[in-house]
Amino acid sequence: MQGTIEFVKTRAVYLWVLFTVPAVSTFGHYMGPNEDVLKGHDWGILSALAVTLFSIPLWVAYRSPGRYPNSASAFLALVGVAWAYQIARTQVDGSVFNVTAFALPLILLMLRLKAVSTRDLRIGLLIMAVFLALISIASLVLGTLGTAPSGFGVSDGGGSRLWILEQFGYPGRWGGPFGSVNYAAPIGGLLVVVGLTSKRWMRILLILVGSLILLLSQGRSAVVALMAAALTLVLWGPRFQRFRHRNLLRVFILLTVVTAIVGYIFGVAPSLNGRTSIWGDFTSLFSANPIFGVGTTGVIDFVVENESQPGFVPHTHAHSVILDGATRYGLVFIVLTLAIYALATTSAIRALPDLGPGPLALAVFVIFSGLAETTHSWFYWSTYLAVLTYVALVSSSATQEDRSKQEYPNRTGSSLP
Repeated sequence: MQGTIEFVKTRAVYLWVLFTVPAVSTFGHYMGPNEDVLKGHDWGILSALAVTLFSIPLWVAYRSPGRYPNSASAFLALVGVAWAYQIARTQVDGSVFNVTAFALPLILLMLRLKAVSTRDLRIGLLIMAVFLALISIASLVLGTLGTAPSGFGVSDGGGSRLWILEQFGYPGRWGGPFGSVNYAAPIGGLLVVVGLTSKRWMRILLILVGSLILLLSQGRSAVVALMAAALTLVLWGPRFQRFRHRNLLRVFILLTVVTAIVGYIFGVAPSLNGRTSIWGDFTSLFSANPIFGVGTTGVIDFVVENESQPGFVPHTHAHSVILDGATRYGLVFIVLTLAIYALATTSAIRALPDLGPGPLALAVFVIFSGLAETTHSWFYWSTYLAVLTYVALVSSSATQEDRSKQEYPNRTGSSLP
């Protein structure tokens, strides 16, 4: 017992618990979608609140080894400002959000007041990845057995893009516990990226599960985001650093890949599965109030007014983090979002000599996966906000710890423990 208490005091167990919230909440929503368990809240909402509250006594017991650098504190503060702005704008608009939104400022405050080591941050990321892998496997197994909702029964499952899967009895795409194929695919890509930056058996597990999710969900935008992250790992990895003309090679390789992707889009999928039409509609809607946005109510009213028009694609989100947020919340949202991305990315770039390209690849994946899908906002402690927080904190802390020579003296690797 004494050993457990001492462990909680010296290790950031509270952080590990917080990193389980996205997976636990997702699985709760999946097992009982929109089920009124307590005053209109389903298991996903209640479980997220319960896990967050459980982390508080662990946070109280924890003795922080120091303070975050200014860049890490600035990142947490900026996310808090973005959260407050979205909450305020939503209240003015009269639209709604669920109560787990109020867990985010509490989480940000806990992180700000008690810094954690890079080792505990890395463990937290791995725990989140493992939990996401577990709920995906559980959904696939339970859905096949019929004891839980089938992941192939999501509204956007449609027909399979891979004929070989149809031969094995999979006629559609798989959304798993995430409710949509467009939300499942980025999770698969994220697991692969975390796996590529991990060691030993964890690497194999996460890459296999992530690849399976990508295969079943068949999300092309997630594959592009994965390619961008993988290129980051290669082009800024230790082996590539040995090339004499590495910067010229990077430019050449990136231009080649971009050209191939653009060629594929124009030659095979010019409409981007209907996204270009949706983006055009949301861009027009954005111009109606570019500073503060039209709000969620404005988006819904627009869809209702135009859904009977020929060729109109009735979508209530823009399939893009930036465009969707800009339409609802205006230029203020764009500025805050780009600033958050920039802080996480620049921190990861500065930490390249200490951590390698792993954190940068994660930041690149989150940003790219949100280009063609509305993967996250600043309302909730989501998977992608947790990843960006990891990137900002581990990158800032690593450079500080390296200077002090107290932890992690080997600076050549990019792997997680």
